[in-house]
Amino acid sequence: MKISPLFSQRPERFAFVNRFGSRFLKNRIRMMNQKTKYRWSWPVYVFLFAITGLVTTMAAVEKRNRTTQPLVLKKETPERAVAKVSSRVKPASFRAEPAAAVLAESSGKEAEIGLIALDSAKTVAEEKSDAVERKSRYVVQKGEVLYWVLTPKMSFNELIELKQTIEKASLYTFDFNTIKFDPFQLYIDAIGVTIHQEKGGSGSASDGDENDKPIQSIGGYLSTTERGSLSIGKMTGDLPAVLEQLAKDDEKAVEALFAENRMAYFIAKQRKVFSGGTTTVKGDWLRDNPGRRNEGLGVFINAENRLQLYHPENVTVIINGREMNPSEVAAMDPKQLHTVIVTDVRDEAAGPGRKKRYIQLFESQPLEESR
Repeated sequence: MKISPLFSQRPERFAFVNRFGSRFLKNRIRMMNQKTKYRWSWPVYVFLFAITGLVTTMAAVEKRNRTTQPLVLKKETPERAVAKVSSRVKPASFRAEPAAAVLAESSGKEAEIGLIALDSAKTVAEEKSDAVERKSRYVVQKGEVLYWVLTPKMSFNELIELKQTIEKASLYTFDFNTIKFDPFQLYIDAIGVTIHQEKGGSGSASDGDENDKPIQSIGGYLSTTERGSLSIGKMTGDLPAVLEQLAKDDEKAVEALFAENRMAYFIAKQRKVFSGGTTTVKGDWLRDNPGRRNEGLGVFINAENRLQLYHPENVTVIINGREMNPSEVAAMDPKQLHTVIVTDVRDEAAGPGRKKRYIQLFESQPLEESR
């Protein structure tokens, strides 16, 4: 067997096993005995997972942004429709006739489709402008216009919500000059509103007087753009149907509340307030207990079915808010007596321990008189 000179000179280059020297073995044993360190392994995996998710999300967003835009149908004019149909007619059959004749001689289906699209097609912008978006209970938006309404049934919090909604969605400032509720806080009986824009238009409206009647609904609209118009005033039927119906419902509910509490409103308006002990009794109780005498009630129904005072002296009689002569009490119809309010006030001028008595009598009032 012939041996190559290269192999004979450097046989270690052709070794087929590892060299297990003492130094190599010591290093290997030292590496095997070391404890594995996992402290940085999990953070690295978490970081790589987050990077992968971020890249995937950005790719999805970019893909969505590259999708084709929705097709916008343009409303064609009759001239353009005629031109399109006539262009489909072969030159050989073309004749200089009116547009109606050209439409009639062209393809029936094509003409029919063109006319339908001309009459009924709406652009996306038009459909969007027709949609009514509710911003709050009393504010809606239609396109670039805000519509709002004030009704007598609104609470104070609802008034503040309306103001904030309008000022957030437009460049206008919405201020209340006057807000007055009824004595029982059930409805608004006086209000004043001012709308203005810096270097722009302004408007105001108010309703309510001293008769404590509920206000009539006030409404209006204003533009959400920098340059736009506004309107404010009593309800005229120009608002969206949802606000018109809401105003009618609120006014109807307030009318029912007013009718139910009409005597309470009448008494609260006509009653005189004195500093002293007060006793209140309903006319029904006096009618159910005729002849029952109680000095603290001030009056009673006698055997002749007439109202009578216990002590006419040092007594001031007030009937339906007006001071009357004590003799007028006997002329009142007991069936019409609704409420009696008796107030005893100290009268030092008349003597030590003396009191002056005020007796207020209220008769049942018809609805139209109580208003």
